[in-house]
Amino acid sequence: MVTKVLTIAGSDSLSGGGLQTDLATFSAEGVVGFSVISSLALIGPNKVEITAIPTEIFKKQLASIEQVDQFNAIKVGLLQSVDQVLLVSQFLKNYIGPVVVDPVLAFKEGQLAVDQELIDAYLDHLLPLATITTPNIQEALALTGSSEVPKSRTAALVLAKQLSQRARCSLYLKVGNPEKQEEFIDLFFDENGHRSIFRHHSVETANNHGAGCTLSAALTAGLAKGESLHDASMAAADYTQMAIAHGYAFSERLAGNVLSNWSVKAK
Repeated sequence: MVTKVLTIAGSDSLSGGGLQTDLATFSAEGVVGFSVISSLALIGPNKVEITAIPTEIFKKQLASIEQVDQFNAIKVGLLQSVDQVLLVSQFLKNYIGPVVVDPVLAFKEGQLAVDQELIDAYLDHLLPLATITTPNIQEALALTGSSEVPKSRTAALVLAKQLSQRARCSLYLKVGNPEKQEEFIDLFFDENGHRSIFRHHSVETANNHGAGCTLSAALTAGLAKGESLHDASMAAADYTQMAIAHGYAFSERLAGNVLSNWSVKAK
């Protein structure tokens, strides 16, 4: 039986994030990937330009993908408008299976301009349909309306709990190192309030573009293969750590990408 996974995401011109990373990770994890393109992301060294796919074409892609009998899991990445959020929410309402929402509201290259209407659409329509959401700190702050970056592990836990309750789904929060330690942490909250802290050592590299997409794609693949939410999250953290460690440069002038299909290379 083929395990089928769908990603609804933006296309990355440098192939480090977005649907290119999702499909590479799916393939490395042994699942078959399908895609719906939400936007074209042009990644510069200090700037991100996003062009949304016209609404009618986006609708037709979603209609086309309905020809697939059943997906074992669905990942939702970059959505560029309230219309896209509502269309995806409608698409997911009749879907029975794991849904991972990676709310792409901030890039390493700079904060995206996101209005409150889009954030409200995520919170009111999309996230309640998710099994788990995987924001970074900046995205979590945007979704909760907070402005103060957590300076401690305790403060990060408070933020994670607040967002999990507001989003009405489980949460994987990519925290980083709020206490300026070599050890990075990610926080996991399930819908019952149970929490876990995933610890890993920081990797000294500039080649970390696509780490967030790799993590959420690996988590999606794990859920598609029947892993528990906690186990899939923990395995995704380990997978992403290795992808960062195998990161590669594609230019002497620019930082590079994580190797999202590193496990294929290792074989």
